[in-house]
Amino acid sequence: MTRLAKNGLAVFLAIATVQASDVRLIDAVKRRDPKAFDKLLAQGADVNASAPDGATALAWAAFLDLPDVAGKLMAAGAKINTANDYGETPLTLALANGDAALSEKLLKAGADWKATRWNGETALMIAAGAGSVEEVKMLLDRGADVNGAEPKGLQNALMWAASEGHAAVVDLLIQRGGNVNAASKAGFTPLVFAALKNDASSVKRLLVAGANPNYAIPDKTRVLTIATANRSYAVSLALLDGGADPNIADSTGNTPLHMAAQTGTLDLVKKLLAKGAQLNVRTSAARAGGFRPAAGEQTPLLLAARSDRVEVMHALIEAGADTKIKGQDGAGLFLAAAASGRVAAVKYAFEFDKDVKAVDNNGRTAMHECVSNPGNGATQPEMTELVQYLADIGVPLDEKDARGRTPIQTGDNIPLDMPIQRMAEIIVSRGGKPVQFPKEYVKPGTTR
Repeated sequence: MTRLAKNGLAVFLAIATVQASDVRLIDAVKRRDPKAFDKLLAQGADVNASAPDGATALAWAAFLDLPDVAGKLMAAGAKINTANDYGETPLTLALANGDAALSEKLLKAGADWKATRWNGETALMIAAGAGSVEEVKMLLDRGADVNGAEPKGLQNALMWAASEGHAAVVDLLIQRGGNVNAASKAGFTPLVFAALKNDASSVKRLLVAGANPNYAIPDKTRVLTIATANRSYAVSLALLDGGADPNIADSTGNTPLHMAAQTGTLDLVKKLLAKGAQLNVRTSAARAGGFRPAAGEQTPLLLAARSDRVEVMHALIEAGADTKIKGQDGAGLFLAAAASGRVAAVKYAFEFDKDVKAVDNNGRTAMHECVSNPGNGATQPEMTELVQYLADIGVPLDEKDARGRTPIQTGDNIPLDMPIQRMAEIIVSRGGKPVQFPKEYVKPGTTR
């Protein structure tokens, strides 16, 4: 080994030894061990020693929300502004915890509120994201730029507060000059962030302050569409009251009324209707794929029927929805309801569409529809109940569709057992024989 190498190794070992000794103070803080911490502090342990990532004992005390430990370290001479490899300082860590008292103490001791994390996030953004009105106020009072944005995504403190649902912070930032229509690099405004969070309080405050209720992100999707698609229903109601257009449509032709009808959000459906939503608007035509006819050109009523949203069906029909419209697949209200797999929707649809022998463009009957869509959430007992009801009102049990498949064969391929077993039982009880029995058919009176 050369002399240079030996000297280098000696220096390395010396540094490692010092680090091992100093890091014990950090370890005591991390373990929340007050006895060990006090003992090490009394022995003169280096309060400014740092871990490999640059974090100090004071940073760990702030991160773990240990204000008493932080106070002792500061009294012992801990440096306030030491940053770790990610730009985190004791102040940013205290702010992220929402610890206003410790943040104020650090600021009074000289903490640099202008310092940023490695990605440009400011102290004000961190405080806004934590939801601390006190922290945000103390930073604004010191001169923090209310509209300052981080360089990569161009997000600012108001966006951070809105994205976390901190309405009180949103209100304070607006009062202090926050730009409600500022947009991030992705085109998201504070209103969009609040919509995604379903924070109606923030949305109302932003609208009062001048936010555009019909704002569209770069792909032309409007904020009301974003809110409804994300099931932010409280926000959707607030946006409508704030002037949002109820008849906007997304790229597939879905309007807020389509979305609300499909999810069964009755209050939103009623609000949309009251605001002038078009009842019979259709979604865009869809490209046909596989052996199923394209299921585009759906009205809100057809979607409500397919999803077993009976209360919504009532509201739409009472408001004047056309019960005779068929979708692109040729399915009318009765067939659409049968696709829900549940009796309630079909019974109500049958009041307006009594064609029990109706077929869609691919020759599928209501019995086919009943056993074709388990993804709609219907259970096998629910589908079995519907099979019985459909049979009782005269729906054909064993017709072949355009592919030559009967309802039993369709259900057998999914596979389902209870509803297709009932189909076979009904056919046999009426003196017939199914085109094909279920693979696991059980004759009445026997067990599996």
